[in-house]
Amino acid sequence: MKKIALFAGGNSGEYEISIQTAQNIYNLLDKNIFDTYFIYVKGKEWFYLNERNEKFLIDKNDFSLPLPNGKLFFDAVFIAIHGTPGENGLLQGYFEMMEIPYTGCDCFCSALTFNKFFCNVVAEKLGVPISKALHFYANDPINLQQIVDVCGLPCFVKPCNSGSSIGVTKAHNTKELQEAIDMAFQVDNQIMVEKFVPGRELTCGVATINGKPKALAITEILSKKEFYDFEAKYTEGFLEKVTPAQINKNIEETIKHYSEKLYQGLGCKGVIRFDFIVTEKEEPFLLEINTIPGQTAMSLIPKQVKMNNIELSDFYAGLIYEILEK
Repeated sequence: MKKIALFAGGNSGEYEISIQTAQNIYNLLDKNIFDTYFIYVKGKEWFYLNERNEKFLIDKNDFSLPLPNGKLFFDAVFIAIHGTPGENGLLQGYFEMMEIPYTGCDCFCSALTFNKFFCNVVAEKLGVPISKALHFYANDPINLQQIVDVCGLPCFVKPCNSGSSIGVTKAHNTKELQEAIDMAFQVDNQIMVEKFVPGRELTCGVATINGKPKALAITEILSKKEFYDFEAKYTEGFLEKVTPAQINKNIEETIKHYSEKLYQGLGCKGVIRFDFIVTEKEEPFLLEINTIPGQTAMSLIPKQVKMNNIELSDFYAGLIYEILEK
C-alpha cells in the first residue's frame, strides 16, 4: 500500500478552501490502495493530527513523519494547497531537491503560472489571445490616466500572485481605480490592470489521460455578482455553473484546443484549469491559469471529470499513478 502525504492549508487567504479541497480528495482516494495522511501546512509548521488530535510535526530534514512507533516515510505527495506555498513553486522546489514525487506542475511552471501577468505574456507567445494589461510593482509610479488610456474603464485590478479572486476589483472610474490599486497592493507587491472584455466566462480543465493531455468538459460560469469573485466562487446561491457549457461546436473546439496547447506549451502536469472570456464575436481571451484548482464538492473540476464519464476515485488515483510511474 502506497503511503501518500496529502498537503492542505497553506499561508494565504485560500487556507479554508484548500482544506475543503483536500478533504474531498481524501474521501475519494481508495483506502485499500493508498494509506493517506492529511498534512496541514500553517506558517512554518507541517503537521499531522491523529485520531486523538495529537500533533506530529514533519521532519523537513528527510521529509519523514516521526510517530510513536517510528519514522514514517512517504512514497508520494498530493499537493492540494491553493496559493502559497503550494501553487507558486515553493513546495515543488523542496520536493524536487528531496527527490520526492509530487502531483501537479514542477517548480518553474508553478511559479510562472501563478503570476497572472507574466503567465499571460508567455501564453500570448504560444498563440493564445490575451487582453491588454499593464504591470506594476509596489514602488512604481502609477499614472491613472495612462492606465485609462491603455485599459479603458471599467477595468480589472488584480494582484499578480493570488488565487480565488482575492484582491481582485472591477473599477468603473478613476476613484475606484485608485482604491482597487491600493487594495491589490495589500495582497501582493505586484499588480496588473487589465482591460475589461465583456463576454461569457468559460473554463476548461485539462489532465493527462492515457499519457496525453486531454481537455475535460467546458463549464460556463453565470455569476449573480458583477464578476466571479471569491464570494461567488465559494458561497452557494451566487452563481450557476453549467457543465457542459451550452456553446456551439466551434467555440468548444477552440477553447479545448487553446487549453491543451497551453498545458503542453507550459509543461503542465496533473489537473489544470484554464479560464477564458468569449466575446459576442466568439473571440476567446485567456483570463488566467489555475494549476491547483479548487476541488471541493461544489468546485468545477469534479463536475467536468464526471461529465467525461470518469469516476472521481479513478481520476485522483490516476494523478498519483502518473507520478509514481516516472
